[in-house]
Amino acid sequence: MIERLQLLAGQRSNGTSVHEEVLAESQANGWYRLLKSPGLVQGLAAGDVFEAIPDGQFKIIERSGNVCVQIFSRGDLNALEQHITGNLGQLGGYLDGKSHMQLVYTVSVAGGFEAIEAAFREMTALFPDAEWYYGNVYDPTDGVTPLKWWDKA
Repeated sequence: MIERLQLLAGQRSNGTSVHEEVLAESQANGWYRLLKSPGLVQGLAAGDVFEAIPDGQFKIIERSGNVCVQIFSRGDLNALEQHITGNLGQLGGYLDGKSHMQLVYTVSVAGGFEAIEAAFREMTALFPDAEWYYGNVYDPTDGVTPLKWWDKA
């Protein structure tokens, strides 16, 4: 059964929580499989299995082998989308979400980080207003320590 869950995406400057609604399919044992990579929540990608914990937090049960990439731009998002969707499609990537200034992609880690990052280097050269971030590669507490889940995949 598909459910809408509110997951913790961070804290506002006044200390209140920011949540993002995600779509997930309920699994055995009360676990969920994420259907689309999130635009704000850190630590998850489409296909990951997780346990929902109170206050919107979660615990990863199983990684899908997918990388979540979050792109933000004040420029022409349609042209950017056409460009990067084609390049990521060659790596098995696909568009998971779009909003006014954001695109969210899911890409299989099997293609390698070098190929993924080459696609985004090209994108930022052509679209200098764009910034991109991995959503589930670095530890959300410090933003720089690699999680290295892909070494176990």
